[in-house]
Amino acid sequence: MMKKIKRPEDSKLQIIIKCLMTAVFAWSGVFWSGITVLNFFLINHEHKNLATGFLISSLILLLCLVLCWLRLYIAQFIPCVVGLIAYLIPAREMIDHAAETGVLFKPTFEQRYLPIIAFALLGLVLFALRVMALVSEKMKRDDEYNNRPAKSILEKRKDD
Repeated sequence: MMKKIKRPEDSKLQIIIKCLMTAVFAWSGVFWSGITVLNFFLINHEHKNLATGFLISSLILLLCLVLCWLRLYIAQFIPCVVGLIAYLIPAREMIDHAAETGVLFKPTFEQRYLPIIAFALLGLVLFALRVMALVSEKMKRDDEYNNRPAKSILEKRKDD
């Protein structure tokens, strides 16, 4: 019979963080990125590179979110950082372009695209919590190993 591997349960804090990450991703990564991608692919063809950047970075951030819900917090950190960088590049270009043209939007471009930074910070918190749990487990195992009962020196001499 195969032995089942017991996976640790998520704490309430981790569940709240994952729900916040999902909400932020739905706002910035799905809604506003989706509108931007559709706008630039269907209407305004001169900035297709921005649409491509938003599309690719949103897919990378979606991978990060899926890895978070699968409780792979260490594996989600690299796609989170890469996706954040890939997302902020076209977001910065959009903000700069809007500032040059003087176009005003409600909500502003900063409110649309920059909450994804909170997404990455929450991913960093999950990563740090997991690393701290692993270090704590290792220290506990080492402490148990170092404090295990052992034969005394006198008992060993009698056996010889």
